Amino acid sequence: MAESTQSLTVEILNKNDCLTIIKNCLNLLGDNDFELLSYQVVKPSGDLVGFMGEYYKLHVDIREKNSNALRTLKFFVKSIPVTNEVYRDECERKGFFRKESRIYADILPNLQRYASSDLFPKSYLVRSDILVLEDFSLPEKGFQQLSPADIYTTKHLQLCVQLLARFHAASLAWETKESINIGEKFQDVLIEMQLTAKNEWYITGIKAALYLAQIHPKYQYPEAQEFINGKLYQLFLDMEQFANASTTLRNVLCHRDSWNSNIFWKFNPDTNEPLECRIVDFQLTRYSPPAIDVLNFLYNNFETSERRDKEVPELLKYYYSTLKEELKQLDLPEDLIPQQEFDEDCRKALLPVLTLRAICVPLFNLPKGWASHMRATEPKKFDEYMNSERTEMFERVSKLDPTYVEKILFPVQTVELLQSLVITRQVNFTCMLW
Repeated sequence: MAESTQSLTVEILNKNDCLTIIKNCLNLLGDNDFELLSYQVVKPSGDLVGFMGEYYKLHVDIREKNSNALRTLKFFVKSIPVTNEVYRDECERKGFFRKESRIYADILPNLQRYASSDLFPKSYLVRSDILVLEDFSLPEKGFQQLSPADIYTTKHLQLCVQLLARFHAASLAWETKESINIGEKFQDVLIEMQLTAKNEWYITGIKAALYLAQIHPKYQYPEAQEFINGKLYQLFLDMEQFANASTTLRNVLCHRDSWNSNIFWKFNPDTNEPLECRIVDFQLTRYSPPAIDVLNFLYNNFETSERRDKEVPELLKYYYSTLKEELKQLDLPEDLIPQQEFDEDCRKALLPVLTLRAICVPLFNLPKGWASHMRATEPKKFDEYMNSERTEMFERVSKLDPTYVEKILFPVQTVELLQSLVITRQVNFTCMLW
């Protein structure tokens, strides 16, 4: 698929940056093996938009001095916003970009050393305001993203669960073989930036979830409304405790954001069967028990709850068997995380996963291009929707998409499960089939 870009050019990289990028990409020690002819940073067309950063493409033309051959190198660029002041202020205020830069600089290279395959894009320049990465969308890379309308096959699900198992196993190997604790060593980096009452986006999201629960046709009876209005908000406020590192269970590095737009797939060109995948975007990465990572992926990538109910138990078994095999290949004990411990972790992780789903599904289902259009044309209003109040946004989008409310009401059916959790403070494994 040919790359499409807008004519807009932005000055976020200079010549010295490009020299560094080229050397890192080609594994060169100096500038003597090539001549930099030109470079250009362009903004891709379409809906390539992140929630915490702006995306660009870098094109670099070089001449190789030994062969005199001309080459064009292309990269993906993730930058703190430069064209939208309101958006930039939000990113700087929340610190997502600074966190991801540190993770790319100090954590991911160590993790990849112990992984049995590539897990994420290579980085060629890492600064607190910009990331220059391997561009998976290039035709020669052979990767592509699925569209929101695409259906995840069981093979898709197994491949991503396998990737998460390798990611977690690599973090266990790093800790075990080098006698470190990732959570302690990087405690200033791996902070909770999503499920916390300190995050205005999260507070806005749980208020929106409360609103949807209040108007949900299924909960128009006194007991449900009493729980929603009296207990549910406080339960949401206390959610960070369920996502923090455990003092009793084994912790690993968790990606924590494996939804559709953050996964790239490689396919068999003859059968179109998925062969492997890579994961991107590490702004929400944490150090915690692994189940929240696995369940977050599984609960966000089924087209129906009926299919999810049927396949999740088997996919959790597949994850655990893959984790054991990866640990064995790394010459580590297969039971670093015992089965009983993983089962307990799954029970505890379900609550924050369902909470995030109730908050994020309304954002995942915004009409294509709507968020980028709003951010460009009404930045202050969009910032209000993200960080203050979303009721007006729901009403506005519903006029564009009459099916929107129905789509976003479904995840708040977790109210019944949340209520049972409050009563019992635990959940049977069968509750995962909700």
